[in-house]
Amino acid sequence: LILRTTDLKMSAKVEILGQVNKSGKAVVSCKTFKELIKGISDTDVCIIIEKEKILIQTKNSKSTISIIGDIDFPEWADINSLRHYSVQKSELKNLFENVKFSASANPENEAVNCVRFEEEKLKVAGTDTYRLSYAEINLNANEGQPEERLNVSVPLKMIDGIVKSMKSKLGIPREKVLIVCDGDKVLFRFAGIEIVSDLTKLEFPDYKTIIKNLNVDKQAVLHTKDFIAVLKRAYPIAKDNKEAKNGAIFEFEQNKLIIKSIDEYSEFKEEITTIYSGENLKISLNVKFLMDFISKVKDKTVVLKMLNNKSAVL
Repeated sequence: LILRTTDLKMSAKVEILGQVNKSGKAVVSCKTFKELIKGISDTDVCIIIEKEKILIQTKNSKSTISIIGDIDFPEWADINSLRHYSVQKSELKNLFENVKFSASANPENEAVNCVRFEEEKLKVAGTDTYRLSYAEINLNANEGQPEERLNVSVPLKMIDGIVKSMKSKLGIPREKVLIVCDGDKVLFRFAGIEIVSDLTKLEFPDYKTIIKNLNVDKQAVLHTKDFIAVLKRAYPIAKDNKEAKNGAIFEFEQNKLIIKSIDEYSEFKEEITTIYSGENLKISLNVKFLMDFISKVKDKTVVLKMLNNKSAVL
Protein backbone atom coordinates (compact mmCIF):
# COMPACT_ATOMS: atom_id res chain seq x y z
CA LEU A 1 0.00 0.00 0.00
CA ILE A 2 1.49 3.34 -1.07
CA LEU A 3 0.19 6.47 0.62
CA ARG A 4 1.06 9.88 -0.82
CA THR A 5 0.15 13.39 0.26
CA THR A 6 1.29 16.88 -0.70
CA ASP A 7 0.67 20.59 -0.12
CA LEU A 8 2.65 21.31 -3.35
CA LYS A 9 5.69 22.54 -1.37
CA MET A 10 6.22 19.42 0.71
CA SER A 11 5.27 15.84 -0.16
CA ALA A 12 5.37 12.55 1.71
CA LYS A 13 5.19 8.92 0.60
CA VAL A 14 4.87 5.83 2.80
CA GLU A 15 5.01 2.20 1.65
CA ILE A 16 3.36 -0.46 3.86
CA LEU A 17 3.53 -4.22 3.24
CA GLY A 18 0.24 -6.05 2.79
CA GLN A 19 -1.68 -8.45 0.55
CA VAL A 20 -3.08 -6.88 -2.63
CA ASN A 21 -5.46 -8.86 -4.85
CA LYS A 22 -5.96 -6.10 -7.43
CA SER A 23 -4.16 -2.83 -8.10
CA GLY A 24 -6.05 0.45 -7.81
CA LYS A 25 -5.78 4.04 -6.65
CA ALA A 26 -7.98 6.80 -5.29
CA VAL A 27 -7.76 10.29 -3.79
CA VAL A 28 -9.38 10.88 -0.39
CA SER A 29 -9.26 13.49 2.37
CA CYS A 30 -6.00 12.99 4.29
CA LYS A 31 -7.55 14.29 7.52
CA THR A 32 -10.60 12.01 7.32
CA PHE A 33 -8.54 8.94 6.42
CA LYS A 34 -6.09 9.59 9.26
CA GLU A 35 -8.84 10.04 11.86
CA LEU A 36 -10.55 6.79 10.81
CA ILE A 37 -7.33 4.78 10.93
CA LYS A 38 -6.37 6.23 14.35
CA GLY A 39 -9.66 4.96 15.75
CA ILE A 40 -9.04 1.34 14.69
CA SER A 41 -7.82 -1.05 17.38
CA ASP A 42 -7.78 -4.25 15.27
CA THR A 43 -4.46 -5.41 13.86
CA ASP A 44 -5.73 -6.38 10.38
CA VAL A 45 -7.31 -3.74 8.15
CA CYS A 46 -8.91 -4.31 4.74
CA ILE A 47 -9.07 -1.34 2.35
CA ILE A 48 -11.42 -1.68 -0.63
CA ILE A 49 -11.60 0.87 -3.46
CA GLU A 50 -15.05 1.14 -5.01
CA LYS A 51 -16.43 3.50 -7.65
CA GLU A 52 -17.14 6.53 -5.45
CA LYS A 53 -15.85 5.50 -2.03
CA ILE A 54 -13.21 3.63 -0.07
CA LEU A 55 -14.25 0.99 2.45
CA ILE A 56 -12.12 0.43 5.54
CA GLN A 57 -13.04 -2.86 7.19
CA THR A 58 -11.81 -4.70 10.26
CA LYS A 59 -13.15 -7.64 12.24
CA ASN A 60 -15.22 -5.29 14.39
CA SER A 61 -15.83 -2.19 12.26
CA LYS A 62 -16.66 -0.83 8.83
CA SER A 63 -16.22 2.76 7.61
CA THR A 64 -16.48 4.55 4.27
CA ILE A 65 -14.79 7.66 2.85
CA SER A 66 -15.97 9.49 -0.25
CA ILE A 67 -13.46 9.52 -3.10
CA ILE A 68 -12.45 12.96 -4.39
CA GLY A 69 -13.11 12.66 -8.14
CA ASP A 70 -12.01 14.78 -11.07
CA ILE A 71 -8.64 15.60 -9.51
CA ASP A 72 -5.25 15.39 -11.15
CA PHE A 73 -3.06 14.46 -8.20
CA PRO A 74 0.56 15.67 -8.68
CA GLU A 75 3.22 13.19 -9.75
CA TRP A 76 5.85 12.23 -7.18
CA ALA A 77 8.66 14.82 -7.26
CA ASP A 78 11.62 12.41 -7.40
CA ILE A 79 15.08 13.95 -7.16
CA ASN A 80 17.90 12.85 -9.45
CA SER A 81 21.17 14.15 -8.08
CA LEU A 82 24.73 12.94 -7.53
CA ARG A 83 24.72 14.58 -4.10
CA HIS A 84 23.74 11.77 -1.72
CA TYR A 85 24.44 11.67 2.02
CA SER A 86 23.62 9.16 4.73
CA VAL A 87 23.37 9.38 8.51
CA GLN A 88 22.10 7.13 11.28
CA LYS A 89 18.40 7.74 12.01
CA SER A 90 18.71 8.07 15.79
CA GLU A 91 21.58 10.58 15.41
CA LEU A 92 19.62 12.65 12.90
CA LYS A 93 16.52 12.72 15.11
CA ASN A 94 18.55 13.91 18.11
CA LEU A 95 20.33 16.50 15.97
CA PHE A 96 17.08 18.03 14.71
CA GLU A 97 15.52 18.04 18.17
CA ASN A 98 18.58 19.88 19.51
CA VAL A 99 18.06 22.88 17.21
CA LYS A 100 14.54 23.02 15.76
CA PHE A 101 12.99 24.61 18.87
CA SER A 102 15.09 27.74 18.19
CA ALA A 103 13.76 28.24 14.65
CA SER A 104 11.03 30.80 14.14
CA ALA A 105 7.57 29.21 14.22
CA ASN A 106 6.17 32.02 12.05
CA PRO A 107 5.89 30.84 8.38
CA GLU A 108 5.85 34.48 7.25
CA ASN A 109 9.36 34.93 8.67
CA GLU A 110 10.63 32.61 5.95
CA ALA A 111 14.37 33.28 6.26
CA VAL A 112 14.44 31.80 9.78
CA ASN A 113 11.34 29.52 9.67
CA CYS A 114 13.82 26.78 8.76
CA VAL A 115 16.86 24.77 9.86
CA ARG A 116 20.21 25.39 8.17
CA PHE A 117 22.30 22.45 6.85
CA GLU A 118 25.96 22.97 6.04
CA GLU A 119 29.25 21.39 4.95
CA GLU A 120 31.01 18.01 5.15
CA LYS A 121 29.81 17.38 8.69
CA LEU A 122 26.07 17.73 9.05
CA LYS A 123 26.09 21.11 10.76
CA VAL A 124 22.62 22.39 11.59
CA ALA A 125 21.46 25.67 13.07
CA GLY A 126 18.12 27.21 14.00
CA THR A 127 17.31 30.77 15.03
CA ASP A 128 14.32 33.07 15.49
CA THR A 129 16.73 36.09 15.70
CA TYR A 130 16.42 36.16 19.52
CA ARG A 131 18.20 32.88 20.16
CA LEU A 132 20.39 30.50 18.20
CA SER A 133 21.04 26.76 18.53
CA TYR A 134 23.78 24.87 16.72
CA ALA A 135 24.83 21.20 16.56
CA GLU A 136 26.79 18.86 14.30
CA ILE A 137 27.39 15.16 13.55
CA ASN A 138 29.48 13.28 10.99
CA LEU A 139 27.94 12.90 7.55
CA ASN A 140 28.79 10.19 4.99
CA ALA A 141 28.82 11.42 1.38
CA ASN A 142 28.58 9.04 -1.59
CA GLU A 143 31.75 8.27 -3.54
CA GLY A 144 32.34 10.48 -6.53
CA GLN A 145 30.53 13.29 -4.76
CA PRO A 146 31.12 16.75 -6.29
CA GLU A 147 33.28 19.15 -4.27
CA GLU A 148 30.25 21.35 -3.56
CA ARG A 149 29.00 20.68 -0.04
CA LEU A 150 25.51 20.56 1.42
CA ASN A 151 24.54 24.18 2.03
CA VAL A 152 20.76 24.63 2.24
CA SER A 153 17.91 25.87 4.43
CA VAL A 154 15.14 23.31 5.04
CA PRO A 155 11.67 24.58 6.11
CA LEU A 156 10.78 23.93 9.75
CA LYS A 157 7.57 22.17 8.68
CA MET A 158 9.71 19.60 6.84
CA ILE A 159 11.96 19.08 9.89
CA ASP A 160 8.93 18.61 12.17
CA GLY A 161 7.51 16.03 9.71
CA ILE A 162 10.78 14.10 9.55
CA VAL A 163 11.17 13.99 13.35
CA LYS A 164 7.57 12.78 13.71
CA SER A 165 8.16 10.08 11.08
CA MET A 166 11.39 8.95 12.74
CA LYS A 167 9.49 8.47 16.01
CA SER A 168 7.04 6.10 14.29
CA LYS A 169 7.23 2.31 14.67
CA LEU A 170 8.36 1.86 11.07
CA GLY A 171 12.01 0.85 10.69
CA ILE A 172 14.74 0.52 13.32
CA PRO A 173 16.65 3.21 15.26
CA ARG A 174 20.08 2.31 13.85
CA GLU A 175 19.06 2.33 10.19
CA LYS A 176 20.50 4.91 7.82
CA VAL A 177 18.63 7.92 6.47
CA LEU A 178 19.45 8.86 2.88
CA ILE A 179 19.55 12.60 2.15
CA VAL A 180 19.41 13.71 -1.49
CA CYS A 181 19.62 17.35 -2.58
CA ASP A 182 19.58 18.96 -6.02
CA GLY A 183 19.76 22.63 -5.03
CA ASP A 184 16.00 23.22 -5.36
CA LYS A 185 14.58 20.35 -3.33
CA VAL A 186 15.75 17.99 -0.61
CA LEU A 187 14.61 14.39 -0.02
CA PHE A 188 14.88 12.21 3.09
CA ARG A 189 14.34 8.44 2.67
CA PHE A 190 14.19 5.68 5.31
CA ALA A 191 12.10 2.59 6.20
CA GLY A 192 9.58 2.91 3.39
CA ILE A 193 9.13 6.64 4.07
CA GLU A 194 10.12 9.43 1.69
CA ILE A 195 9.65 13.14 2.38
CA VAL A 196 10.60 15.76 -0.19
CA SER A 197 10.39 19.53 0.15
CA ASP A 198 11.23 22.78 -1.59
CA LEU A 199 14.19 24.58 -0.02
CA THR A 200 14.05 28.03 1.57
CA LYS A 201 15.70 30.47 -0.83
CA LEU A 202 16.05 33.49 1.47
CA GLU A 203 19.47 34.10 3.04
CA PHE A 204 19.99 32.57 6.49
CA PRO A 205 21.65 34.74 9.19
CA ASP A 206 25.45 34.50 9.44
CA TYR A 207 25.44 32.32 12.56
CA LYS A 208 29.13 31.39 12.20
CA THR A 209 30.21 35.00 12.65
CA ILE A 210 27.82 35.39 15.59
CA ILE A 211 29.38 32.37 17.34
CA LYS A 212 32.95 33.33 16.39
CA ASN A 213 32.61 36.90 17.72
CA LEU A 214 30.98 35.93 21.02
CA ASN A 215 33.29 37.21 23.79
CA VAL A 216 33.13 35.65 27.27
CA ASP A 217 35.11 35.99 30.50
CA LYS A 218 32.79 34.39 33.08
CA GLN A 219 31.72 30.76 33.39
CA ALA A 220 29.21 28.82 35.48
CA VAL A 221 28.99 25.02 35.58
CA LEU A 222 25.61 23.69 36.75
CA HIS A 223 24.15 20.25 37.37
CA THR A 224 21.71 19.77 34.45
CA LYS A 225 19.00 18.01 36.46
CA ASP A 226 19.03 20.66 39.23
CA PHE A 227 19.11 23.53 36.73
CA ILE A 228 16.11 22.35 34.67
CA ALA A 229 14.18 21.69 37.90
CA VAL A 230 14.63 25.23 39.20
CA LEU A 231 13.84 26.72 35.78
CA LYS A 232 10.53 24.80 35.74
CA ARG A 233 9.70 26.18 39.18
CA ALA A 234 10.56 29.73 38.10
CA TYR A 235 8.62 29.59 34.82
CA PRO A 236 5.01 29.93 36.14
CA ILE A 237 6.00 33.32 37.61
CA ALA A 238 8.36 34.36 34.80
CA LYS A 239 5.77 33.82 32.03
CA ASP A 240 3.60 36.57 33.56
CA ASN A 241 6.47 38.99 34.19
CA LYS A 242 5.10 42.33 32.97
CA GLU A 243 8.50 43.96 32.42
CA ALA A 244 9.94 41.07 30.38
CA LYS A 245 7.70 38.12 29.43
CA ASN A 246 9.34 34.83 30.51
CA GLY A 247 12.14 36.87 32.10
CA ALA A 248 13.98 36.29 35.37
CA ILE A 249 17.04 37.80 37.04
CA PHE A 250 20.05 35.47 37.31
CA GLU A 251 22.62 36.51 39.92
CA PHE A 252 25.92 34.65 39.62
CA GLU A 253 28.13 34.83 42.70
CA GLN A 254 30.92 32.71 44.15
CA ASN A 255 29.74 29.09 43.64
CA LYS A 256 26.03 29.91 43.65
CA LEU A 257 23.28 31.13 41.34
CA ILE A 258 20.23 33.00 42.63
CA ILE A 259 17.21 33.08 40.28
CA LYS A 260 14.50 35.70 40.92
CA SER A 261 11.26 36.43 39.10
CA ILE A 262 8.15 38.44 39.89
CA ASP A 263 4.67 38.88 38.49
CA GLU A 264 1.70 40.97 39.61
CA TYR A 265 0.86 38.70 42.54
CA SER A 266 3.88 36.48 43.27
CA GLU A 267 7.62 36.42 43.68
CA PHE A 268 10.02 33.54 43.05
CA LYS A 269 13.51 33.22 44.50
CA GLU A 270 15.71 30.14 44.67
CA GLU A 271 19.42 29.43 45.00
CA ILE A 272 21.39 26.55 43.48
CA THR A 273 25.04 25.54 43.68
CA THR A 274 27.41 26.22 40.77
CA ILE A 275 31.11 26.18 40.02
CA TYR A 276 31.58 29.82 39.02
CA SER A 277 34.61 31.76 37.80
CA GLY A 278 34.75 35.50 37.13
CA GLU A 279 33.33 38.65 38.69
CA ASN A 280 29.80 38.60 40.09
CA LEU A 281 27.15 39.12 37.42
CA LYS A 282 23.45 40.02 37.48
CA ILE A 283 21.73 39.35 34.15
CA SER A 284 18.15 39.04 32.85
CA LEU A 285 17.47 35.90 30.80
CA ASN A 286 14.45 34.27 29.14
CA VAL A 287 13.48 31.26 31.29
CA LYS A 288 11.53 29.54 28.49
CA PHE A 289 14.47 29.80 26.06
CA LEU A 290 16.74 28.19 28.67
CA MET A 291 14.20 25.45 29.40
CA ASP A 292 13.80 24.66 25.69
CA PHE A 293 17.53 24.01 25.38
CA ILE A 294 18.40 22.52 28.78
CA SER A 295 15.59 19.95 28.44
CA LYS A 296 17.46 18.54 25.40
CA VAL A 297 20.83 18.26 27.20
CA LYS A 298 21.87 14.67 27.88
CA ASP A 299 25.10 15.57 29.73
CA LYS A 300 25.16 15.67 33.54
CA THR A 301 26.40 19.25 33.54
CA VAL A 302 25.72 22.35 31.48
CA VAL A 303 28.10 25.32 31.12
CA LEU A 304 27.00 28.95 30.78
CA LYS A 305 29.59 31.42 29.44
CA MET A 306 28.99 35.16 29.73
CA LEU A 307 30.60 38.61 29.35
CA ASN A 308 28.20 41.18 30.82
CA ASN A 309 24.48 41.89 31.29
CA LYS A 310 24.07 43.20 27.73
CA SER A 311 25.87 40.48 25.72
CA ALA A 312 24.58 37.13 24.48
CA VAL A 313 25.08 34.08 26.70
CA LEU A 314 26.66 30.86 25.38
